[in-house]
Amino acid sequence: MNMRYFLAAACTLLAGLAVGQELPRRAFVGINLRGINDSIQQRHRLPNQQGILVTGVREASSARAAGLLPNDVVVKVGTQPVQDVPQFVGMLKQFKTGDQSTFTLLRNGKTVRRKVAFKPYPPEVSPFYDVAYSAVRFGPNTLRTIVTKPTGNPAQKHPMVLFIQGVSCHSVDNPLAPGNTEQRIIDSLSRHGYATMRVEKTGMGDSQGTPCAESDFHMEAGGYKAGLAAIRQMPWVDQDNIFLTGFSIGGIMAPLVAEGQPIKGIVSWGTASRTFIEYLLHNKRNQSTLQGMPLDQVNAQQQLYAAVLHLLLTEKQTPEQVLAKYPNAKDLLRFPQHYTYMQQWQDANLAAAWKRLNTRVLVLRGAADFVSYNEDQQLIVDVVNREHPGQATFQLMPDVDHGFTRARTMQESMQLAGVPNTEKNFEFMSVIVRWLDDVRKQKA
Repeated sequence: MNMRYFLAAACTLLAGLAVGQELPRRAFVGINLRGINDSIQQRHRLPNQQGILVTGVREASSARAAGLLPNDVVVKVGTQPVQDVPQFVGMLKQFKTGDQSTFTLLRNGKTVRRKVAFKPYPPEVSPFYDVAYSAVRFGPNTLRTIVTKPTGNPAQKHPMVLFIQGVSCHSVDNPLAPGNTEQRIIDSLSRHGYATMRVEKTGMGDSQGTPCAESDFHMEAGGYKAGLAAIRQMPWVDQDNIFLTGFSIGGIMAPLVAEGQPIKGIVSWGTASRTFIEYLLHNKRNQSTLQGMPLDQVNAQQQLYAAVLHLLLTEKQTPEQVLAKYPNAKDLLRFPQHYTYMQQWQDANLAAAWKRLNTRVLVLRGAADFVSYNEDQQLIVDVVNREHPGQATFQLMPDVDHGFTRARTMQESMQLAGVPNTEKNFEFMSVIVRWLDDVRKQKA
């Protein structure tokens, strides 16, 4: 681990295991919106395409209380003109619960001003389990934690699952979207008697500190370690039955988070275990082939990609330095996180991390997943079982892809990518819950 983050965390970890409501709830604006295009400009007779169109207003939101209506066009927040959706969303992030601002609107051709008092984002609730909002600290960041605890006997100790999410910068606190994939996973675990913890990434949701897009691999792993440390302080948690579930890059983080901890078991979904460069080259060839690129062009692309990745990930050059030598490689340098995050991923010896563990492991992958590959899943199983025979298993799940969309093949999954409201396949959750139950019955 990067020593700068380790030392910073060591100084704050005991004080920051649970900082509770010191971390305020983020502001709940509560509007659905769209950018202004030619047709919207013409339909609403707007003077230009600056601003955002309100397409809906949510109940009990700040916008509803302020009197915003569908078809309003927000052209100014305070004294700052609104240019487009990304800029508007960025402007809203500066506001906290209790703040106020004036929204200038165009409504039926007239200028209207409404004072918006920002209400807190609503909490997650369920009739089947309790939900508690707290926080942990790691380095410069204060990270929101969301803990679910099954209702029932208050004296009962509950098994716990630390949920580790995928690579992108998004919130895992979405009470207004109970049907989203992460919420359905948490709901399923909680209904089956498992407590859960989610740790928001820095800068996402209520979390404060380094913007997520500027964070790195070690910082993110440290946040999950802080969450695990907080779990160790919860008297109602069955400390002999703590599990980790890692989805996508969460499966890469899981063995690093678990290192040195008595974890009962780890579940990974659609992850990687080879070096990052090996994985990227495999992934680029597979996806380019699925997209119909001629095979000679695939080879030429792979040659360029290998050279670019060596400079960026092995030689630790910046993207600007790489593009100075390979100006036609811009499209090959698009990553879901900061380039330093990717460099640190390349440096991680994931096989060594799995080798150091002594815990049971379930490795899952969807057969239609064009983002992860059997080779990586089998490597995890082989590494674990060579050290501790029989402790790891790999199961390929039919008719599901990386993001839990129901699809039979990689090709079909790729065709469905970006299609709204695709059918999901959550049969894998039955496999996970059954495995968790079985492992709990086994002796250490």
